[in-house]
Amino acid sequence: MTEDAPNPSLWRFFDGAASISASMLLSVGLNICVFCDSLPILGYLEELTNREDGIIITATLLLFPTTATLYGVFRMFFAAKEAAERKARERRRQERERERQTHERGRREGIKAGRRTERERISAALEQQGVQLTPELARILSGDDE
Repeated sequence: MTEDAPNPSLWRFFDGAASISASMLLSVGLNICVFCDSLPILGYLEELTNREDGIIITATLLLFPTTATLYGVFRMFFAAKEAAERKARERRRQERERERQTHERGRREGIKAGRRTERERISAALEQQGVQLTPELARILSGDDE
């Protein structure tokens, strides 16, 4: 288990409590439903809730479907959350890569500019001293070899 993963027993407790609460809420809702007697399955469940201890029995019958539904909803929610986080991480990675490339491009341009300036300084100093440049040295100082 990783450090950022929630405690599984705590999650199971929450999932179980939510499932029981949802099935009880559905059972109570069926008990007061006016239009449910015209529907086949819901009519039977509505009739069952009107018996003695019928709400508890109906809630127990609805517990498994409610748990399965809540499990699917939670799973879909957390999958969507993970997909959004993954997309955000990829976007940040791409942005860092663009920044790195921009930085690298600027560094290379700075190096070229610095070399050009230094070559110009050397050429000016050699001309000032009256040193005759060979064609090869003139070519190197002009920066044609880059």
